[in-house]
Amino acid sequence: MRRGKPHPSLTNFRLCKEFGWTPLQLARQPAKIIEGFIVILNETDRQTEGEMKKAERGVPRHVR
Repeated sequence: MRRGKPHPSLTNFRLCKEFGWTPLQLARQPAKIIEGFIVILNETDRQTEGEMKKAERGVPRHVR
């Protein structure tokens, strides 16, 4: 997957999946709330990616 902004459909799908919303419920959420949730999701993704890279560096080569 390319870096940068994901397709809006992917973002909508992820928000619905993460928060248990239907697409209609998502559409009814205030834009400010959605923006905040997207920031939170992006940050948790970034942290998870960093932890995975750190763990990968700690694994000896012969185990990979």
